[in-house]
Amino acid sequence: MRQNDIGKIIFTLRKHYNISQEMLCSGLCSDATLSRIELGERIPDKFLLDALLQRLGKSPDKLETILSERDYFLFEKRQAIEKAIFEHNFKLAKEELIVYEGQKECEDKLHQQYIYKIKSVLSDELDHDTNKSIEYLLGAINMTLLEFKIDNILDYLLSIEEIYLLLMLAQAYSNTEKERQALKLLYNVIDYLDQKYSDEEEKVKVYPKAVYLLSKLLLQDEKYDELVAVCLKTIDLIVSNGVINCLSELLQLCIIGLRHQNDQELLKRITCQFASLNELYKEYNFTTYNETSTLLLENTQSELYLVNEFIKNCRIANGLSQETLSGDICSPETLSRIESGKRAPSIKNFNSLIKRMGMNKDLYNSFISTGNFEIFEKKRELIKLITLHHFGEAEEIFNELVSELKDSVPENNQFLLQYRTLIDYRMKKLTTEEALNGYEKALRYTMKNYGITSIKNIYISRDQVLLINLIALTYYDLGFREKAIEMLKDVIYNYENSKVDEKYHSVGILLVMSSLAPRLEVSGNPLLANSICDKAINLSLRCGRGNMLPAFLGEKACCLELIDNINKNENNEKARIKYFKQAFYISDLMKDVALRDTIQKYFSRNYKAYEKPL
Repeated sequence: MRQNDIGKIIFTLRKHYNISQEMLCSGLCSDATLSRIELGERIPDKFLLDALLQRLGKSPDKLETILSERDYFLFEKRQAIEKAIFEHNFKLAKEELIVYEGQKECEDKLHQQYIYKIKSVLSDELDHDTNKSIEYLLGAINMTLLEFKIDNILDYLLSIEEIYLLLMLAQAYSNTEKERQALKLLYNVIDYLDQKYSDEEEKVKVYPKAVYLLSKLLLQDEKYDELVAVCLKTIDLIVSNGVINCLSELLQLCIIGLRHQNDQELLKRITCQFASLNELYKEYNFTTYNETSTLLLENTQSELYLVNEFIKNCRIANGLSQETLSGDICSPETLSRIESGKRAPSIKNFNSLIKRMGMNKDLYNSFISTGNFEIFEKKRELIKLITLHHFGEAEEIFNELVSELKDSVPENNQFLLQYRTLIDYRMKKLTTEEALNGYEKALRYTMKNYGITSIKNIYISRDQVLLINLIALTYYDLGFREKAIEMLKDVIYNYENSKVDEKYHSVGILLVMSSLAPRLEVSGNPLLANSICDKAINLSLRCGRGNMLPAFLGEKACCLELIDNINKNENNEKARIKYFKQAFYISDLMKDVALRDTIQKYFSRNYKAYEKPL
């Protein structure tokens, strides 16, 4: 069994929290099925895996997933249904649901639960039958939570999907004048999340939505102090995790509460933050319509790959023909059908093909090899500290990881050398040339043909992209500007030429775009840089990611400034001012103090005729 086998991860987490197999899998699958998963004898599908990890309070987004074309179709069909609901096109949502419901795989309990959830929405929105909507919700809840009692919520293990259902039920209760029941349900859900969801990456997907519904009821009861307190606490949770879904709604409710308090400075600050964020949503057509839209919107940083693209791109990267790779595993014709997406490989054939290419990959992969999920959380904390330029604290976390990770695995070797080099370079212990050597050596642990095979058409993991980005930036600093820009362009080309929606690679692609845009601007191509900023802003909003929004807005303003200077055109001045102010207030909101102060200084120096932000 591989060290980072998903079954081992589930087993380790379950034992750590002293949870029985029966309790974890209740309503999801049989005890025997879970036992086989933990032993590595069965691979769960994406929907079951997510539910199991979420019931353990952990985020499946810490793993990359390799999906068949079939599974990805179901995944995307859910997105299409929810997009139609978000856009108030309930007729289209119903049509898409019929297609989804007709798939053989959707006879499974988890899919039926989802179908009931959507039917609940459509019953309310199309038929205006709230009672029927509640009936569907209760049916969906009882599919996996048999005889569920809200008073005993801490006795259960709840997935995100199950929590969504409870929130939708609370929403339905509040719409049928059952506010007391709704309040009780929401307080219990919030208490559950506070106690059971230790992984903030997953908690932040649903906690703000529970607080949003609660805050609306607090507003009705004129409990302004509690409203402000719970909103501010939740806004901090949202911001610290770099997301924005439900942020606008909570800011608006917080403003209403603050009008009944005496903190005028905070009121002014949050009002400006809300206005800027809301203005941005409207400009890019991301305005939510009602509570249902708000509840369905998700922030995601899932990492998904199609198995056919994965095998093909890995084969090309290794310089193998279909005949050579297939060998005695399968016929070249079968491999051709697998690579075209017309046939899904068996688990046995997938493993054999990957092994022949000298790779250490499963259908679910952690970015570092370990059976201890807490290491993934430490890694996330490490990256957060580096982003905040807290290199001393980052080094402490890194040293803990060094002692806990086996360095015999290529992925681990890459990780350890990458972050050792990065921390040392940022702490000025290495020259730029030494940093470049360290980064390139790290990448070669997992990309043996680096520098030989183009990265345009090969499989690249999220961690490899983060490393390629560092290498490109270092080349740029050493004066190899064209080489750096081409490397970054190649990564974007790689993502854009996949069938997988870019939102499922948002972490990597947004980072690369944030590196590429300003360097294109400086290199005299502000039009392309501006276009990249627009794509990045749109993608950030689609994914509910807010940590890089201010940088893209500020860069967009700079691009427009340069374009206007070149064309001797002052018509875009108002647009530039708008984007500078949005960048300022949203960086203030996201607690990016360095960027906020930089924008303020630049604005004060170059736009003296305009009112300064704050």
